[in-house]
Amino acid sequence: MAEIPHVARLQGAVTAVERMLEDYARTRSRPGLRHEPHLPPEAGLGEPVPGSAFDALASWFSLTAFEQGVVALAAGFEISPDIANLCALAQGDPATPYPTTLLALAIFADLEGASQAAFAPSAPLRYWQLIKAEGAQPGSRLQQRFVMPDAVLSFLVGQPVLDDALADIVRPLDLAPQLPADGVLAQRLARTVLASGMDATLHLAAEPSRRALGVAAGAAAALGLLPFHLPLARLTPEAEGDGFFRLWQRDRLALRGALLLSFEEPPGEFQLSAICRLIGEGTGPLFLVGAAGQSIAERAPGAVIRMSLPKADPGEVADHLAAGLGQDATPALRDVAARFRLPLPTLESCATVARAKAEETEAPASQAAILDEMLPLLRDQVREAMSGLADPVPVRMTLDNLILPEATRAVLGQIIARQRNRSRVMEEWGFAGAGGGAQGMSVLFAGPSGTGKTMAAEALAHTLSLDLFRVDLSRIVDKYIGETEKRLAALFDAADMTDAILLFDEADVLFGRRTEVKDSHDHYANLEVGYLLQRIEAFRGIAVLTTNLANAIDDAFARRFAFSLHFEFPSPDERRRIWHGAFPAAAPASGLDWDRLARLTLTGGQIRVVSINAAMLASEEEAAISMGHIARALESEYAKQRRRVPPAELADWPA
Repeated sequence: MAEIPHVARLQGAVTAVERMLEDYARTRSRPGLRHEPHLPPEAGLGEPVPGSAFDALASWFSLTAFEQGVVALAAGFEISPDIANLCALAQGDPATPYPTTLLALAIFADLEGASQAAFAPSAPLRYWQLIKAEGAQPGSRLQQRFVMPDAVLSFLVGQPVLDDALADIVRPLDLAPQLPADGVLAQRLARTVLASGMDATLHLAAEPSRRALGVAAGAAAALGLLPFHLPLARLTPEAEGDGFFRLWQRDRLALRGALLLSFEEPPGEFQLSAICRLIGEGTGPLFLVGAAGQSIAERAPGAVIRMSLPKADPGEVADHLAAGLGQDATPALRDVAARFRLPLPTLESCATVARAKAEETEAPASQAAILDEMLPLLRDQVREAMSGLADPVPVRMTLDNLILPEATRAVLGQIIARQRNRSRVMEEWGFAGAGGGAQGMSVLFAGPSGTGKTMAAEALAHTLSLDLFRVDLSRIVDKYIGETEKRLAALFDAADMTDAILLFDEADVLFGRRTEVKDSHDHYANLEVGYLLQRIEAFRGIAVLTTNLANAIDDAFARRFAFSLHFEFPSPDERRRIWHGAFPAAAPASGLDWDRLARLTLTGGQIRVVSINAAMLASEEEAAISMGHIARALESEYAKQRRRVPPAELADWPA
């Protein structure tokens, strides 16, 4: 726009207005003199300049010659030092050195379209707020002062800006696609707009992250438009009352702007109506960014083209991070990018902090050193996102620590193999496209308390190098309809940031046998289960659901688990091995009878509790752990369950 003489064109129109004012003032000072304008009506306000702001304004809003004169008069009052005096002379009143409607009707009487109706609220001048009418003078409804808004004047001189009323809610968006695939998608969106017409509405069905907004902004830029961002929450009834729709239509033409409207929650009734108005009034290409909002297409007065945002390619993410580090992407970095699907700005920040830490001991830092510092930062980000929804579980147990039947071990091995080889089998070998089933993996661990369900989950996490999070369903399930789904959605949205294992304790809270639907609460309880299963099947990690009551799980739900393991009460041989493993090599022990200990009817969890309590008693006495210490600890364990130790189990025990 800089090469076009906007100011010169505007000055030419203002000069023409000054001559008309001079002519009219001269006529008023000599009553007998007939008013003959210096410029004949056909000369108007000077020669148009293609592309100039003044002529663009006239074209956009179909202004008559008279209305163009009013615009030039209002602008001249702001930029010409002579207009104020000429207005006072022309009106014969030193107290009115400003433009009025009556003055405009007098000096532009010979221009096409001259009429009092041009100042009506519904006429272009006031409808589009090209001028603002102020209070009428006493005794005359026509003697009304008018001024030009700052935004309109800025545009006319070639420096367009947003109106102050818009600037509070609509802001320029300085974002662009950062990944190659996102740049390709932005170009495709732009081509879709061109093919559908510049008033097209595109809905990018994705959470309004920086990445999604960057794609939409890139599409606007590819169309030669400046992207402006409007979070839907700011589009309130007050904003509508301030003339948002008209002001945006006016200023977006001046700025060559495109509106990016984002929302995190489904639009409410007022917001839905507002979006439909934006679509119906054809305010240029409209980009909607939000995962929800299916109702927009149903209510919209025009077509809404809905497109999805593919998941970021880990290889591209790794290349982007490596470029920021000034290095090449290594396989280790690609593995990190595949495992932690965090927002790109978060990954960039963690990489920057990690490099700074690594360079404290090694400069320049190697990528391996950076990754060593980066992994804890990434884990912290995931844990923070899971805060209040799931608790991290320290992973101490390994497969070697588990004392389980071989059949159970074999199933755990299948779970590990499926997780490790999922990408190769489903994607490279094509099983995903051949009906390979759900992407996620859900596993049911059933069995009495203390039989090793949680330990098995820990061992899976250790073997697969995954984080383990415990989900307390009592904190997720809510008595209010719809709240459970919201909490589950938040849980899985956070969990999807990384490959992890989610451990759902006491899953029968949700997965118990379905009851007959007698009221809305029963209906929504079943919907909650269906929603949980849907999210589990889409989850890239492993969802482990545990229950002490296998028969309490509805058969229809049980069939949807990829694996189902029943943890049995340990056999005497297994109990003997568990007792052996319960006492570390560094622990002082004396005279322990493993055969007698193996005959105790305890689960693995109870054995570990008894062994630790016995060790505490021995330490207090500064003695080695003995059968007597175990006997006392055993009594406490049975008392906890409100049971007495069977005398036969402790008969003939050494002290």
